Amino acid sequence: MTDDIDIGVTNHSGEPGPEGEPGRYTLAEFVTLINEDLQNEWTHLQFYLYHASAVTGLHAEEYKEFLTEAAKGELNHVQQFLDCLYGFDFVQPCAGGHPLKTYTRIEDILIEAHTLERQVVANYAKRLEQLKSLDDKVAAAYLEVFYEDQLQDSFEDARHIQRILADVDHRQLRKLNMLDSRK
Repeated sequence: MTDDIDIGVTNHSGEPGPEGEPGRYTLAEFVTLINEDLQNEWTHLQFYLYHASAVTGLHAEEYKEFLTEAAKGELNHVQQFLDCLYGFDFVQPCAGGHPLKTYTRIEDILIEAHTLERQVVANYAKRLEQLKSLDDKVAAAYLEVFYEDQLQDSFEDARHIQRILADVDHRQLRKLNMLDSRK
């Protein structure tokens, strides 16, 4: 009998929960969710990189710099997700991003960027809740820190973009749920 120490990284027991509920997740099942999150990060990288070149207008050069820096941040996220997946021996984490909307006006670009960031913030909050049902408690503890960092970074990005958009027509922002309707 070998004295292998199980640190909980390769636990394959448990059953998936029903649709719409966290249920119980095996690590293998949860890794497929992480791969879906990687696809979102690829989409963000493509979005910011594309729009750094596509942006037009009076301050296009400044926004090109802003969007290029945002793309660099997304590249870091992509690398972090890839490292996470390979750390869990997931051998095919190379699905590309989702189709993206394209714009040239900076207001449209920033509104869409804000929407993308808010979507992943909500998704990462959902993942943190789902982690409570992961059958591998060591992996769950690691992934909790990982997703908290991702959530914080994306939340701060969304807030930054929201501040930039402060002078955009408030009716449009309310329609997108970016402002409190009481204002």
